[in-house]
Amino acid sequence: MTALSGLLKNLFKALPALLLLGSCVLYAADGDSTGGNGNNDNSGNESGQPVPASDAALPAAATESTAETNSDNPPAEDQNQPVKQLPRVVPNTDASRHYGLLQYLRLHSRESELVRLVAAESEFYGLLLTETRGQPQGGVLILHDNGQHGHWPEIVAPLREALPAYGWTTLSIELPEQPTAQPPARTSTAEYTAATTPDATETPEAAPADTGAAAEAAPPAETPAADSVDNNGISAVEKTTSDGQDNAFNAAEPALPRLSELPPLPPGEPEPAPPAAEQADINERYREQMQDRIRQGISFLNQRGQLNIVVIACGNSANWAADFLLARSQNGSATKPAGNTANQDKAQERGLALILIDALDNPLSAVPLNQQLGQLDLPLLDLISEQSISPAYANQQRAGNMRHKQRRQYQQIEIPAFDLNYDDSNLIVRRVRGWLKTNAAGTELPNRKVSAN
Repeated sequence: MTALSGLLKNLFKALPALLLLGSCVLYAADGDSTGGNGNNDNSGNESGQPVPASDAALPAAATESTAETNSDNPPAEDQNQPVKQLPRVVPNTDASRHYGLLQYLRLHSRESELVRLVAAESEFYGLLLTETRGQPQGGVLILHDNGQHGHWPEIVAPLREALPAYGWTTLSIELPEQPTAQPPARTSTAEYTAATTPDATETPEAAPADTGAAAEAAPPAETPAADSVDNNGISAVEKTTSDGQDNAFNAAEPALPRLSELPPLPPGEPEPAPPAAEQADINERYREQMQDRIRQGISFLNQRGQLNIVVIACGNSANWAADFLLARSQNGSATKPAGNTANQDKAQERGLALILIDALDNPLSAVPLNQQLGQLDLPLLDLISEQSISPAYANQQRAGNMRHKQRRQYQQIEIPAFDLNYDDSNLIVRRVRGWLKTNAAGTELPNRKVSAN
């Protein structure tokens, strides 16, 4: 019994090897039968040579795919035909940005904040939030920076949504896109050729022919020694012979023809830049649009009973806010009656205030920002955050200029990095709210009834 069990164990151990041996024998027999018959189309033809892929029988699906591929690739004659050039389209990023904001308001059911304003026969939008404290302090007009919109999430949106809880009615208006500086006009090919090609009437002055003296002054060419050999083992005589052959070949080659003019530019080149007069008109139209929209925004707040106005200007809009307030103060002083008292003057000055956030000197402004601010005598807060791209030297110059002008109502504050929250954790909101309460808070005027005499 023990011998039988040991035999079975050995048989089970040898079973895998027997199976492997049997499969090898069957595979060899199958290969011999296939090689003997010439009917296997995949292995070769009658002579035993492999069949090329182009001559082999393809399935129907492969044939159809090959036909589709050939139809997708047109012949060379069709490829050589000129391709129709599509018109060049420049995306309007400004319109897309403001359109996206309007879509955002509709998506969140905040269309009630949207107001339509008209200035110089052009319609633009404004975002209005009425004060929610019950003790109105005044109206705040917010001017966003260039390349932003009226609800920009970094500075504009936190201010316009947080200040109504402290008695301020906020209005953020859409501003036009600042025109970009155009490159100088390119010189046409004909003008460039005419400017660079010399006149045919001008003949170059001939050099004096003193060949005899030149020949005497020139030393005779040295003949290399026959035994002089360089590091590569080539003698100087062989070098001279090969150089002479190269020069002979180069002399026999015909010279390239001289171009009479530059080749024409390919079609589809960019449009030429507008002339300087047209560019000046574009810049002047932009300045007028900025002034008209600021004027319309303040007028809209005044119509809603907000007579205490604070303008918050961000970035490049600082020049336009200062320019408008300066023109308004000068017009008010020019039309002021001679009998006004000092208290009345002080009351008129309290009706306007200005807050600058990361102010930049706009290159399209005719008057520099420092000069504009030096002429303003009203409460003015100059906030500078770590995100400001204005040079530190320009900020120091602005503060020094205001101290030189004895503007006691001017204050410059630097803000470290801040959170983009819409509550008191936002340092810009806290600074603006506190400064407004101290320097620009208004009072609610009682309604006066006019009695008929």
